[in-house]
Amino acid sequence: MLRITDLKLARGVRVLYSKVNLLANDAERIGLVGPNGSGKSSLLAAILGEAALENGDIAAPLKATIGHVAQDIENIEENAFDWVIKGHAPLIAAKDAVANAKSDMELAAAHAALAELNIGAIEARAHLILHGLGFTGEEETKAVNAFSGGWRNRLALARALMTPSELLLLDEPTNHLDLDSLIWLENFLKRQASTTIIISHDREFLDKIVQTVWSIEDGTIRRYAGNYSDFERLRVERLKLQASQAKAYAEQAKHLQAYIDRFRYKATKARQAQSRIKMLEKLEVIEPVRAFHAWRFSFLKPERIPQHLINVENVTLAYGTTPIIRGASFSIRAMERIGILGVNGAGKSTLIKGLTEDLKPVSGRFYRGQGLKIGYFAQHQLEQLDANLSALAQLRHMTPDAREQDLRDYLGRFQFSGDKIEQACGSFSGGEKARLALALLAWDKPNLLILDEPTNHL
Repeated sequence: MLRITDLKLARGVRVLYSKVNLLANDAERIGLVGPNGSGKSSLLAAILGEAALENGDIAAPLKATIGHVAQDIENIEENAFDWVIKGHAPLIAAKDAVANAKSDMELAAAHAALAELNIGAIEARAHLILHGLGFTGEEETKAVNAFSGGWRNRLALARALMTPSELLLLDEPTNHLDLDSLIWLENFLKRQASTTIIISHDREFLDKIVQTVWSIEDGTIRRYAGNYSDFERLRVERLKLQASQAKAYAEQAKHLQAYIDRFRYKATKARQAQSRIKMLEKLEVIEPVRAFHAWRFSFLKPERIPQHLINVENVTLAYGTTPIIRGASFSIRAMERIGILGVNGAGKSTLIKGLTEDLKPVSGRFYRGQGLKIGYFAQHQLEQLDANLSALAQLRHMTPDAREQDLRDYLGRFQFSGDKIEQACGSFSGGEKARLALALLAWDKPNLLILDEPTNHL
């Protein structure tokens, strides 16, 4: 279905990977994994023809349709249902043919082609997908640009799923999905027949969905058969074997080199030394295993922590005249870890807006402890970053008087160093932007963290 041959891909002057040779079979579901910034999204862009190749070739059948999640949809005024159904390109082409027919014969042929598509079934599929991703019938009639960023992402996913495609590319499809929508998506992807390449950091999702894993590692992309758990096991086995082979290679090379150094200039041993030189040249080089360092960081210690951070007494929160949260009473104390759960529309985001003072209560009261400092990581947090500024510049903007070395050391704890620290964050991957947003949040030393979907992109 899709063949990648001797691919080399770069971002600027940095080579992401090279010597990539992969095959995606018909109806195969593939998980594409790798560290943040390793080039996962760049590979999807290359498959779509949106990124230049340094070398190699990506080949798909000539008439293959590729479905993918659209970007930059915040300015679309069309209603959600009409925009999503336009993902079905054959339907739109058939409707255009009817509208542009120049003769009775053309019109009759266009109507016949349209009838053959079964519009009713296509519209039912669009409703099914939108409902599965959490949209109500009323919300289907809202303009796309009236939705928040997370819900627009769901609409973009819905449109991609509407596309009758031989190849489906999904970049972090589970971001912004609640549990019900996630379960629905799992079942949907298992039933559809497209070859599917999925970027995701959700291990459980990958375990349930994928049959193959493509892993970006050691400057190339390796294929592992099975789901994510199989990949982890097989990769550990491969690394153990590579470490053993690298050790054996190093010992053999050292032994040969020692013989060469000792005897190459002695007439009686010159022939044997030359033989050892040829053996050393023919010896297959096996690189040692590259150490992988997990990202570990800690939030800066708050200057003070009130024992009672927030007390909520009989609070009702509403949008307009519609109450969303009624008569809520609870306390948030120092050092507690609290999860907020609920179905779509239950009021999770509404409650958070009340806690952060972005929404005033209709009745009741929030009592906030003296010295309370909230660090709020919102779903749209990445959109708040200035794409034209570097990580260093954004942190410096928060504290102009701080020593630059202190800022650099701090960002280094979030894996920003070297040229990366001076690079405009508009070029960052989603995971790199999430790390930067967390770094900026933590720098302010909050004593109450409110995190809305913080694991998206991580």
